[in-house]
Amino acid sequence: MIQFDWPWVLLLLPFPLLLRVKPTHSALALNIPPDLQHIFASLKQNTFHDVNRRLVMLWCAWCLTLLALSQPWLPGDSVAQPVSGRAIALAVDVSASMQKQDFELDGERSDRLSVVKTVAREFIMARGGDRLSLVLYGKEAFIASPLTFDLNALSSILDSAGIGMAGRSTAIGDAIGLSIKTLRNDSASSKAIILLSDGTNNAGSVEPESAAELAKSLGIRIHTIALGSVDSNVTGYAVAQSADLDEQTLMAIADIAGGTFFRAKNRDDLQVIYNDIDKLEQTLVSAPPVIIRHDLHLWPLLVLLFLLMFIAFSTGSIGRTQSGNEANS
Repeated sequence: MIQFDWPWVLLLLPFPLLLRVKPTHSALALNIPPDLQHIFASLKQNTFHDVNRRLVMLWCAWCLTLLALSQPWLPGDSVAQPVSGRAIALAVDVSASMQKQDFELDGERSDRLSVVKTVAREFIMARGGDRLSLVLYGKEAFIASPLTFDLNALSSILDSAGIGMAGRSTAIGDAIGLSIKTLRNDSASSKAIILLSDGTNNAGSVEPESAAELAKSLGIRIHTIALGSVDSNVTGYAVAQSADLDEQTLMAIADIAGGTFFRAKNRDDLQVIYNDIDKLEQTLVSAPPVIIRHDLHLWPLLVLLFLLMFIAFSTGSIGRTQSGNEANS
């Protein structure tokens, strides 16, 4: 059955009749615009057939206008809403070390952050039904996006992240603390932090292990990803590419918070890791069905457009006929 968002608009249907009423009491008199007075006067001058035809068309135009304004729609089938019950915070390192070009992207050398963006974007866009937040950190940590279902917006925010935008050091503990802040008051049945780093904790006011203990007490898992190549063919580095990578701290964080530690040495490793994390954090919950709406208001607008064009054409034709008759007489 057709439903209306604004059915009260249909109460205005008899309003044009008031424009043709001539109240005897001055207080009830209506100020009819001159253009409408001219139209009513021209209607009286035409034949009975022309008056009826034009009145019918004008009434149809008025009815179509009100019908479109009332926002009609037709309910369709109910569809189950995809909801996973997961709330995930992505903590991404944007410190200076992420500019090292020891990874490959599309067959060419690329900096670490570009590879992370590419793989993480695929991970984000595959999370339909999840709520994700984004924390970027370097010397400082900040919440780039709170928990959201808008995966396109979150992906765009990640794409705009730049190396060094949060400082050139690495505050792992602060990043975990802010990630916890985005998750702690959420009602999700499964909460997790995915922390990616290519360095060691050398900034911030919170110790990573202490932040992991807090996450554990709140039922939040932390999965850590240690990023850095060990490719001996990469030149241009005085020391090994991953010499400053603190794997032990990242292992301890994951162990304390009930998560898993991963080591990513190239793009393929990173892709597999995100897929594995997705399997670890899969929880299904029931969700209310969504009723598909079929909007109908464009149809009366389309008919109204053609009707107005016909009225304008017919009015012009009548005017030209009358002018020709007057000239002949």
